[in-house]
Amino acid sequence: MKLHCAHRIALPADAFWDVIHSPRYEALVAEAIGLHEYTELERRDEPDAIYRRIRSRPALPDALQALLRRIAPRGGSPSYIEEQWRSKQERVVRWRMEPSVLPDRARIEGTVRVAPLDAASCRRILDGVVEVQLFGLGSMVERAVIAATVEAYGRSAELVASL
Repeated sequence: MKLHCAHRIALPADAFWDVIHSPRYEALVAEAIGLHEYTELERRDEPDAIYRRIRSRPALPDALQALLRRIAPRGGSPSYIEEQWRSKQERVVRWRMEPSVLPDRARIEGTVRVAPLDAASCRRILDGVVEVQLFGLGSMVERAVIAATVEAYGRSAELVASL
């Protein structure tokens, strides 16, 4: 399934690009969307990008928790590893997530772009794909993951006004 959302941000594109990569903003977002864990495991400077590997343990909506219990009843607390490649030439982050539950059956990846709208605002655009290969339940999990992601991005867009 396709993942897409976009938000108008009341900051110039370069200023917002700097904000979203600041530890303060990341901590505010983690708290606002209910992450129980947000730990950077690795960071390295590559020729064209800054690479990061992050472990997150989200607070999941009840519907998604119920689905995951059906899939992996003894799976423990769901988490994921996110890899990010932040471009040095453009305002683009390429990302890929590996869930702790059935990682070999899921493909979750995409990009986040920051595009200028005018001198005082920009648009943050999330495009991606969520595919879960699980007979009878895959599309339900995909829809739940997409809904949770879109909601989290909406909350993070609202936080910019408080900075």
